[in-house]
Amino acid sequence: MIALGLFLAFTLVPILETWLIIEVGRVIGSWETVAWLVAMGFAGAWLGKRAGVGVLRELQEDLRGGRSPADRLWEGALVLVGSVLLVTPGFLSDLLGVLLFVGPFRRWLVPRLKRWVLARVTVAGVHIGPAGPGPGAPSPRPRSRFQHPTA
Repeated sequence: MIALGLFLAFTLVPILETWLIIEVGRVIGSWETVAWLVAMGFAGAWLGKRAGVGVLRELQEDLRGGRSPADRLWEGALVLVGSVLLVTPGFLSDLLGVLLFVGPFRRWLVPRLKRWVLARVTVAGVHIGPAGPGPGAPSPRPRSRFQHPTA
């Protein structure tokens, strides 16, 4: 499944983008197409900075209000991805990049993306809590410096 995704991302998508750039160039002209792609690159950089600052401001408001910042962090990541997509030459990437800058679309996408990612990611061996044993807990036995860490 991963191989198929990588194949699509690094082979078919660039081929489709290139074909689309050629076709748009035939319709509106080559210089206009290049100008559009350069303008979208600049727009991506500018929008990324502007929207990124906005997401950071919302993140600070969430923290001040005692709300979880998790969704804002996801939105910030989507803004970053949107910026990269706009800077990347291509019309499909531009379309997806612009969509990621639309706040309602991002807020609609975040829970679905979280669900998708969490269904595929397994976190094991993570301890969340105090760094050492609690009060009254027995001390861990000292380990020999030659002993394997799992023993």
